[in-house]
Amino acid sequence: MKRGGEGEDKIYQTPVTDDVAASLPPRFVVSPGTVYFIGAGPGAPDLITVRGRDIIAQADLILYADSLVEESVASLAHRPEARIVGSSGLHLEQILALMVETAQRGGVVARVHSGDPALYGAVHEQMAHLEDHHVPYEVIPGVTAAFAAAARLKIELTIPDLVQTIILTRTAGRTTMPEGEELRTLAAPGASLAIYLSISRIRHVVDDLLASGGYRPETPVAVFHKVTWPDESYLVGTLADIAEKVRAAGYTKHALILVSPALEASLKGAERRTSSHLYDKSYTHRFRRAEDFKRGKERREAQALPAGLVAGEKHLGSSSPRSGAVVIAVTRRGSELAIILAETLRMNLVVPIKHAGKLEGWKVGTFYTTYADSALAEVRRCWPRYSQLILVMPAGVAVRAVAPLLGHKASDPAVICLDEAGQSVIPLLGGHQAGANELARQIAAITGGYAAITTASDVQGKPALDQLGQAEGWRIDPASALTHASACLINDEVVGVYLDPALAAIRPQMTVWLDQVENLAWVESLDALDVDAYAAGLIVSHQTLGDHYQHLLRKSVLYRPPVLVAGLGCKRGVPAVELRAALEKTLAEANLAAESLAALATVDLKAGEPGLHELAQELELPLQVVSRSQLVLLEPAGFSPSAAQAKLDLPGVAEPCAVLLSGPNGQLVVPKRSFDRCTVAVALKG
Repeated sequence: MKRGGEGEDKIYQTPVTDDVAASLPPRFVVSPGTVYFIGAGPGAPDLITVRGRDIIAQADLILYADSLVEESVASLAHRPEARIVGSSGLHLEQILALMVETAQRGGVVARVHSGDPALYGAVHEQMAHLEDHHVPYEVIPGVTAAFAAAARLKIELTIPDLVQTIILTRTAGRTTMPEGEELRTLAAPGASLAIYLSISRIRHVVDDLLASGGYRPETPVAVFHKVTWPDESYLVGTLADIAEKVRAAGYTKHALILVSPALEASLKGAERRTSSHLYDKSYTHRFRRAEDFKRGKERREAQALPAGLVAGEKHLGSSSPRSGAVVIAVTRRGSELAIILAETLRMNLVVPIKHAGKLEGWKVGTFYTTYADSALAEVRRCWPRYSQLILVMPAGVAVRAVAPLLGHKASDPAVICLDEAGQSVIPLLGGHQAGANELARQIAAITGGYAAITTASDVQGKPALDQLGQAEGWRIDPASALTHASACLINDEVVGVYLDPALAAIRPQMTVWLDQVENLAWVESLDALDVDAYAAGLIVSHQTLGDHYQHLLRKSVLYRPPVLVAGLGCKRGVPAVELRAALEKTLAEANLAAESLAALATVDLKAGEPGLHELAQELELPLQVVSRSQLVLLEPAGFSPSAAQAKLDLPGVAEPCAVLLSGPNGQLVVPKRSFDRCTVAVALKG
């Protein structure tokens, strides 16, 4: 065997015995005089396709990208006279000449590229040249590094209700990026993002991703070096720390950057698992009917995304990991004002370390932490921790600090900026949803300054749609067209308001709210809302929308008031996962929205069940307990037959508990559903 240096032929003579030939699978039949562009896959020789392997075995010339393709791939050649050439030391004209010469004398050419030829394979100009010389060619696809990396991490890059788009891209280098394909633009949706050929510019990549608005500093990232090669390695981290990890590892080439919410490790936990319709037993498709076909067609989205994710995911009890408030100052005078605000509003305080000595004793008993580097870096550290940031600094500094961190208004914290004298108090972010406007007014009252509220609804004296019912715990369906409806309200276009007839008790308080705005109008049905006369709609309902009304969410805001009480009874030791499945099935089959749950209810005999407490904690709902003394006063005839009537001398558990805690005017809307080891009933508050 002769192994040439760089740019020289690398010739392997691999004898093929009759025994070996007999053991080979049926081969793909090659055409003499043809060039085959073959995707070798990410690196491991056994990740090449069977067709690619068979063509290499029969080729007269194997021309492979030896700087990116494992050398062992070339050893797949079986013909003793096969010529094997590494292309890293050749320029394009030499590569083209070799291919054309071999093909024109009837030989078979295997042009082996890394990954898939369609992706950064530089095959376009090669194919154009072959066409100019009337040389036939074919393309054999391969596995690209992004999918090899996902396989190595054992993840799916498209998770229902979390991420459904994968973008493969690179950053500009010698090859420029077309207008509109800059990383900041492509990253804006927050999709699964595979970035090739960019590891040497990792800090620039991180800055662009944060500036895009699609990702937060805590977004998970993986960087793979020579994935599937014998010496592969990889790093996992977040956008906040991945650049430093890459620098420490010394990666400068042959690396792929993978950014995706699907990389979150805890997504594989049982309580955070999402559901695909394809294999759902209640889902009907052309090859299989649902177990309960009649109800399967009416199934609604009752499955939950993992508890703990933020910004509008569809699940029970979503909450942001941020909490509390912090005041961050830059100058000495600003630090003095920050101390006053922190003490008065009972907030955390951060001041520059260089001013700490001058502030000692200025306010007795004041506690604060310090920072030594820039204010921008301190804002970045505080961003994922706090739900409110008060920045005592120039507005320009504050804007530059938060700009790379911005995500979605549903998840961003409130940000208030004020000068060191407290004269101008400006809510920069989260005016309504995060409470920045109200906080700015509180701060202005302390400093004697002016709260510079710029939100259009506040200026016009109109209510903010994202605040409607907030004090009562209303939730907004994440599919709602909140921005569109708010714009219509502000621009004096007619907005229709539909209240579910079963929620008549809410109407008086909504009427007071409606009377403030001339361009809001009641509608009596969803069909009435579905006309062009209403530019937008507000829907208040505890029921799931039928399929034929889903399109209304393109122009409407759907509010979920907490009006449902779920009564639960269970045997001893039933786990939360079993209870949750029963609850979700009950709600889905009754077309009730899980987001409208106000509480779980049970009898005091079951108050110590760990599964009930765990379920309440998962759903972020109170577990309310009804005493036996309350239940025995109820007539058993008013409820479904229950084992509790005989065993505990009670009228039941699920039904009476739900009814009692739904208030004096509450009503049972879902009679008791019995499952293997638990019961569920649902009542509507009066």
